[in-house]
Amino acid sequence: MRFTTVLFDVGDTLVKVPKPASVYHEILTDFGCTLDLPEVEAILAEIRTLLDEKEPHWVNSELILDSEAAVRRRRLHVDSLLFKSGLPCTDEARTAFYDLYVGTRFFTIFPDVAETLADLHRRGYRMGIVSNWESRLLQLCASHGIAEWFDFAVVSEIEGYSKPHRRLYERALELAGAPAEQVVHVGDKLREDVEGAASVGISAVLLDRAGDPSIEYQPRVSSLAELPDLLDRL
Repeated sequence: MRFTTVLFDVGDTLVKVPKPASVYHEILTDFGCTLDLPEVEAILAEIRTLLDEKEPHWVNSELILDSEAAVRRRRLHVDSLLFKSGLPCTDEARTAFYDLYVGTRFFTIFPDVAETLADLHRRGYRMGIVSNWESRLLQLCASHGIAEWFDFAVVSEIEGYSKPHRRLYERALELAGAPAEQVVHVGDKLREDVEGAASVGISAVLLDRAGDPSIEYQPRVSSLAELPDLLDRL
């Protein structure tokens, strides 16, 4: 076996990252907000500008991440959303939004994920995560029933770096206990996933679910279901 360890990105690789307005609108309505969906979308656009004004330096040009600033951005995001929607910033309302990021209502798992992870486990691969995400990422994985398959996770907000910074991939190699030539990373972004992994000598498989004809990179799969056989061939 050439590879012993498979690393995965999470957002748009294992779980779908949706546009937030419709789910936010549902929750706001649950708390008595009467705004319609376009109004919520407009508020979210305002908040994006506000976050960049109030907390612009949570990731710097060197891809060093300020975890405390990232937490402040999330808090400001939720509080601003409630305030601009005319709702009080109660603990109950805040929790409803914070819980979105570790549950199944907002992020949904792709249908090819669970069986692929199980198949890779049967074939003897160790598995890990390398993801730009908040510190509760493994809670999200547990909610979707996939946390059990991962031996370790390298999470940007815990490590203090953002992909494609090489330190995240170096940390993954440390946790894998394997040389780079025995590790492969799977993700949907050329810069963050393919180039980030390559910076420390890790091979990468690009997940291109949309079948973008402008992308020439290989190896590439359109579904994670193709991954186990591809890795065995490689």
